Amino acid sequence: MAAFGGNRGLRLVVTLLVAVSATAAYASFKRKVLWETVQTCALTTVRLGAAFPCEEVTLPKDGTFGSALIKSPLHRTEFVLTPISAVAGLESPLAQSIAGAQLWSAAWEARRKVEAQLGRRLPRSAIGLAVNSRNERSQDQLHIHVDCLSKSVETTLALNGPKTGAPWQPFPVILKRRPYWIMALDEPDLRTANVIGLVVAGLPHGQRAMSHLNVIVAGATLADARPGFYILANWEKAGERLLDHRCTSR
Repeated sequence: MAAFGGNRGLRLVVTLLVAVSATAAYASFKRKVLWETVQTCALTTVRLGAAFPCEEVTLPKDGTFGSALIKSPLHRTEFVLTPISAVAGLESPLAQSIAGAQLWSAAWEARRKVEAQLGRRLPRSAIGLAVNSRNERSQDQLHIHVDCLSKSVETTLALNGPKTGAPWQPFPVILKRRPYWIMALDEPDLRTANVIGLVVAGLPHGQRAMSHLNVIVAGATLADARPGFYILANWEKAGERLLDHRCTSR
């Protein structure tokens, strides 16, 4: 059992993290490596009490998917959170369920791991969560990228975000050469918010082309200094482009 958790787990995590951290151009990587790695993490957690090769594992219970948190070796501060249950991506109805919604709050909690890598606390506006569309991802298992938000994106949101309300609206500024829709979320930690449900229910044509959907959740400070978020979405290039895996100027 130790050999399974060690040698096989190490091979899986190396292959996985190169694949997950790479762009869609690396299509030669197995699109099921993430799923295989997550199952290894769950098994070692149950049998050995250790999450290896993942950072953390929360086993499924009471209708939840459970989750695994994985550290990227290619980027100093990036972490990836994925369900232990099989969920293909944002196009899956499971991603829109209550259990799927709980993954976002777990991903937000993982920002503390990003801060630990930097050795200091960050303002909530410096953290972003991103899920790429099917065409822009390398793995067919839902995974949320957790890392620093691009400094330019953070600044642009700080200047233009306060004009944003709850209903979805086109963001007035192009971000990383792409247009986005945006809504403000008056919610401190994502525990009661269904991010993908809000996209499907409120965004014009939200149910159309879910496999092309990219979603980014950025920490924010709303009016009256209330903690909240900005949710951004588009159907074009990967939402992960709004993150900064080097955490520049942090």
